[in-house]
This record gives sequence, C-alpha cells and structure tokens, in this order.
Amino acid sequence: MSTVKKAFQPIMTILATALVDGTIAQGVFDEVEALTLAKVGAGGGKATTFHKDENDVVVAVKCYFHKTWMDPRVVEFGAKASSATGLNSMCKEGVSKWTKAKAEAKKAEANILTRLTAGELDASDIPAEQARIAEEAAVITPREDGYGFETLEECLADSAANGL
Repeated sequence: MSTVKKAFQPIMTILATALVDGTIAQGVFDEVEALTLAKVGAGGGKATTFHKDENDVVVAVKCYFHKTWMDPRVVEFGAKASSATGLNSMCKEGVSKWTKAKAEAKKAEANILTRLTAGELDASDIPAEQARIAEEAAVITPREDGYGFETLEECLADSAANGL
C-alpha cells in the first residue's frame, strides 16, 4: 500500500478540496497524487546495485564509490536500515575515501578566496581552479586490497570459488 509522502500531504488536502469543489479534474488530481506517493518498503535501492541469493541473503553489492561489485561477507559495509539491503551503498573503505575527498575539496574551494586576495590567483582563473578541484575530488582510488569486480557474475564466481 502506498501513502502520500508527508511533505506533500498539505498540498493533497488542498487539491482534494478543489476536487470536491469542482475546480480541478479527477484526472489532474490522480496524476498529482501519483507523483506524491511514497514507495513503502522500497528502501531506495535498485536490484541493479545488489544481488540476493535464493535464501534472500545479500551476496553482492555494487559499491557506489569504487563502482565495483563486492561480496559483503568479504568486504565490510556499514548498516543502513533504510536501504533495501540493510547496508550502506558504499563499503567502509569507500565511505572513508569519499568523505576525505569531499573534505579536501571543500577546503580547496574555501582557499580560492584566500589565494585570490593574496594575488596568487587571478579572478579569471577561478572557473578552471574549481573544475580542477572537482576533478580531483571525483578520482576513484581502488581498494587497498584490490578487491572488487567489474561484473556481478565475476563477484559471484569469486565468492563461489572461495566457498561463500
């Protein structure tokens, strides 16, 4: 069963009144309502980012940071109750690297003004500097142990070969 997202409930109440008054059509109301429905139990994950075995156990997750498939029985993933898997979308090492990269990028962005006022950077160079900072923050460094697979099939085959 779906319900209207909490943030949209006041809007839907107004539209329901307008529907009763005849100021909007049923079709319009239905379309707006469909856009505001919460997907109960969806958990926000797609089956294309994880794989469960026949016993409904998560045996592979595509790490959002590393962009590779990993077995959560091999690699540590933090818990996240609101996800479809019950796991974070990034392995713990990926979360650490992502957090560090974002912090460094934020520090570098803040330093632009300091460099500008010190004459170390010309105002016309700011867009290029911002692009460089964003590019550096987007660099994906592989896991230190090298674990991770390009395809789900490779991950599942590795897990099977290791008796998992």
